[in-house]
Amino acid sequence: MDRAVKNGVKTVSVMMVLVLIAKLAGFVREIVTLRLMGTTPESVAFTWALTIPSNFLDVAFAAAISASFIPVFNSYLEKKSRQEAFGVAGNFITFVIALSFLASLIGFFAADAIATAFLAESGAETTALAAQLLRILIFIVFTTTTAFALTGVLQSLGGFYIPSIMSLVPNVLILIYLLLFFEQIGVFGLAFAFIIGNILQLAILIPPLYKRGFRFRPRLNLRDDALRQIVRLSPMFLVSAWLFPINNLIHSWVIPNRYNPEALVQLRAANTIYLVLTGFFVLSVTNVLFPKLSKEAAKDSMGRESAFSQTLSGAISAVIFFLIPMAVGLWILREPIARMAFYGGNFSEASAAQVAYALGFLSLGMLGFGLTTLLSRAFFALMDGKVPMITSLAAIAINFTASMILVGHLGIGGVALAQAISVSAAGLAMFVIISRKHPTFTRKIAINLLKMCLAAVIMAAVLIGVMHIIADLPYILIIGIICLQGIIIYFATGIILGIGEAETARDLILARFKRS
Repeated sequence: MDRAVKNGVKTVSVMMVLVLIAKLAGFVREIVTLRLMGTTPESVAFTWALTIPSNFLDVAFAAAISASFIPVFNSYLEKKSRQEAFGVAGNFITFVIALSFLASLIGFFAADAIATAFLAESGAETTALAAQLLRILIFIVFTTTTAFALTGVLQSLGGFYIPSIMSLVPNVLILIYLLLFFEQIGVFGLAFAFIIGNILQLAILIPPLYKRGFRFRPRLNLRDDALRQIVRLSPMFLVSAWLFPINNLIHSWVIPNRYNPEALVQLRAANTIYLVLTGFFVLSVTNVLFPKLSKEAAKDSMGRESAFSQTLSGAISAVIFFLIPMAVGLWILREPIARMAFYGGNFSEASAAQVAYALGFLSLGMLGFGLTTLLSRAFFALMDGKVPMITSLAAIAINFTASMILVGHLGIGGVALAQAISVSAAGLAMFVIISRKHPTFTRKIAINLLKMCLAAVIMAAVLIGVMHIIADLPYILIIGIICLQGIIIYFATGIILGIGEAETARDLILARFKRS
């Protein structure tokens, strides 16, 4: 058992490092892209044309694969033969290939109408260019959906490392294109670089699948029991995953039509920073916890009611403990982070200031983002897609209404604030609902929450004072000093206040020093 635990920790640790490398490569790609393109009409058109297929993919296919196909495929692996499971995979992959290719063709032929619907106020040239780019980039839906399905098979067969780093391949290819060929070939070449990168991402999955014995044999049987089961499971899980992609699609309409098309690029930059910081931590935690929550949910159904609640309660407390200071730190450092990352080349100082402005509002939703992501997985572990579905639909409505109201008063900040409000509302609603069924919000968590907020307030007060003193230093030094001091102050205050997570971190560090 000890060896199994150690191997599990090793796997998770390696995966986190690989995911971080891949995310950093994507972050660098975005920095180079936006510094080269700025907020020009060409950049607006490309940003919009990339947003449509990326978010349609999340809306239509991603949740169906992760929440519906993988459990069914695993049940066949466990309860039936490997050959039957591979047959299920072949049928499902053929099904999603056909469906995603059809969706891509519809997007190709409807590109003009889609672009006009979203970008009517952005000018005829921008709209026409966006439609042309969409005709190329829409095939991301086809290539990435196929890669998602193959990734599900590979992970079910024990292959985790390649899926964790596979986005590195397209990011490196796109970076090479940007640095060597963009000035000569331009934005259409960049669109084709994205497509080629996605094809390579798909190709690198084939050798490890082949090594594990999987052979893709195309077959399409719509009456297959497994496929029907996957399709039956999909709708609620699909809708429950709509919150973030639909919010992005709402913003891609609201900003060009109700505010300023350039802000579409600026919000893209702000979201890039936000998701690198938040997404890495939150997704790493939830991906590790999801299997455990699923097992504990099964134990609960066999009469051990406390297992799931204890696991989830600890996870919620950990997420809150880390995300509160991260949100405060991001708000304090929004200006130097945005300027250091994006100011330069064709990305102006004014645009970098707008990125920082949006980032400040996005930071307000960091805790909501974490809770929404974690608790949706908790409901999935309970095989309950209804609650995440309803809360997602309500949060989407809140985001649309708030965006329409606030964009006129706060500009890009209004859209960012609407996003923060919607994810926070979804997270709070799911927290209240699951707490009624499982005693996750204990008195201990309530007291710890107050202590965490107090520690964050003390940290913020000190860091704001330090910021005034070191304001003239280079941005990289400002960020480093503030991050280091913030960590020390928050954890030290947490230990003094008796916050369990801070004490655990202290004990782990001391144990490490004793061993060395």
